[in-house]
Amino acid sequence: MSWISYAAKRTVVSIGVLLGASVLIFSIVRLVPGDAAQIILGQFAQEGALEALRERLGLDVPVWKQYFIWLGDVITMDWGNSLINDQSVQKLLLQRYPRSFQLALFGMVIALILAFPLGIFGAVNRNSPIDYLALFFSQIGIAIPSFVIGIFFILFFADYLSILPPSGYTPLLEDPVGNFQHAFLPALSLGVINAAVFTRYLRSEMLEELGKDYVQTARAFGHPPRRVVLKYVLRNAFLPTLTVIGIQFGYMIGGLVIIEEVFAYPGVGRLVLNSILERDYPVVQIGLLALTTTFIVVNLVVDLLYGLLDPKIRY
Repeated sequence: MSWISYAAKRTVVSIGVLLGASVLIFSIVRLVPGDAAQIILGQFAQEGALEALRERLGLDVPVWKQYFIWLGDVITMDWGNSLINDQSVQKLLLQRYPRSFQLALFGMVIALILAFPLGIFGAVNRNSPIDYLALFFSQIGIAIPSFVIGIFFILFFADYLSILPPSGYTPLLEDPVGNFQHAFLPALSLGVINAAVFTRYLRSEMLEELGKDYVQTARAFGHPPRRVVLKYVLRNAFLPTLTVIGIQFGYMIGGLVIIEEVFAYPGVGRLVLNSILERDYPVVQIGLLALTTTFIVVNLVVDLLYGLLDPKIRY
């Protein structure tokens, strides 16, 4: 199978997954107990106001019809307005999404910077102090929830050392330094969690590759140890690790909901959380769909890269 055919097949599958996710997101919002209009306007609202809001939300037609109307609006970018402040959902999302994506990307960079040295040196120097450090880091990072790590970083860097702000956001174009300072702690919290996963997985893959015959053959032919590790072992160990990186980046996007709330970071995650608490259903649906779409697209890109780097995966 050619790479183009493989890419087309994976794209079709991803679109199907996205449609299934849209059904789930739409259904979850509709399955919330109680009348949505009554919850929004309160128990003392007049019946006329309730009927008007139900019509505005499209609740006066069958559920299956509501879904197709909503899906059509999503495709045509007609996302409606917030029920709380009457702002355009599209404007809210376009304002918040780049902030969250920047935070996730920053967290991924930190994760890779931490994970690759620990995973590589831990595997090459098995049962050494650096290997024990890598194992300890991976265990601690996986075991501790991200919000606990975030709170610890706030107490240490913002309260005790007073070198970084504990919360807030500064636009990148207005103040790049301030933007970096506000994004560093939440990104570090995300990065540490994912670095623990990457370290453990990369170390495991490296150890498996180091035990194979081709490594012994390369050493027997006199190849320098650094070349054997970096050119052969790391290259083969990186391919399966790439899949884990893509999956974890998707989980990182989902984990922004908690991290953004801890650091009062005004991204999509915090927007979705506040909208859930305020029963702002149009914002909740589009916000969740945006996070889900990011997860699916990132994994699609990783699948396509994997198919490009390893032709065997196409068959």
